[in-house]
Amino acid sequence: MTIPAAPEVFVFDVVGTLADLQPVEDRMQARGLPAGSLDPWFRHMLRDAMALTLAGDHRPFLDVAASALRSHTRGALSDDDVEWILGGFSETRPHPDAVPAVDAALESGARVFALSNGAASSTVGFLDRAGIRDRVEQVLSIDDVRAWKPSPAPYRLAVERAGVPASSMAMIAVHGWDLHGASRVGLRTGWCSREEGVLTPAFAQPDVVADRLDDVVRELASPGRNRRCS
Repeated sequence: MTIPAAPEVFVFDVVGTLADLQPVEDRMQARGLPAGSLDPWFRHMLRDAMALTLAGDHRPFLDVAASALRSHTRGALSDDDVEWILGGFSETRPHPDAVPAVDAALESGARVFALSNGAASSTVGFLDRAGIRDRVEQVLSIDDVRAWKPSPAPYRLAVERAGVPASSMAMIAVHGWDLHGASRVGLRTGWCSREEGVLTPAFAQPDVVADRLDDVVRELASPGRNRRCS
C-alpha cells in the first residue's frame, strides 16, 4: 500500500476550530438568553447559510448570523441587542490547541492557510489577537467565491491559491460537514472531536481523528502512523 506524503499545505477552518466562540455565548447570556444558546443558534445560522448557497444566493457571515439570531429568538432581541451580541466575534481568542496546531503544521515544513465562512477582515483580526497572523500565508473567505462551505467553491479556491494538487493539501476542522466538503474536492482531512464528539456516519470519514488540533496535524504530517489517534 502506498503511504501518502505529508501535506504541503494545511488549511484551517477558523470559526469554532481555531477561534473559541465563548465571548459570543457570554454576550448572549448577558442579554437574557439561556446558557447553551450558542450551539442551537449557530446550527440555525448554518442551515440558513447552506440554504442560501443551494438556492444560488449569497449573504455575508454577519448578515446571516444576525438574521438567524432574530429568527432563533423569535424576535425577542432588539437590533441593538443583535449587533452587540455579534460584536463578540471581535473578541474571540484561540482555543488552547489552536496555536500549537498551526506551529505543528509549520514545523512539518508545510504552508498554512485559513479558510473561513467569515469575512477575511474578521479572520485577520482573530489571527492578530492570537499572535499568528504572520504564520498564515493565505486568509481566504467564502465572500471571495460567494458560496458558503461545504460548497466546493471555497475549497477549490484554496487549491487554486496553493498551486498544488488537492491531494497534497489537508483541511483541518471540528465540523464534519466542513471536512465532507473538502474531501469531495480531493483534500485530505483531519477532524478534531472536541466540538461534535462523534463522527456523522453520513459524511465522508476523515483521514485522521484526534481530540486535539495539534495531534490531528502531527498525525497527518507523519505518514505511516496510525490514522486514528483519539
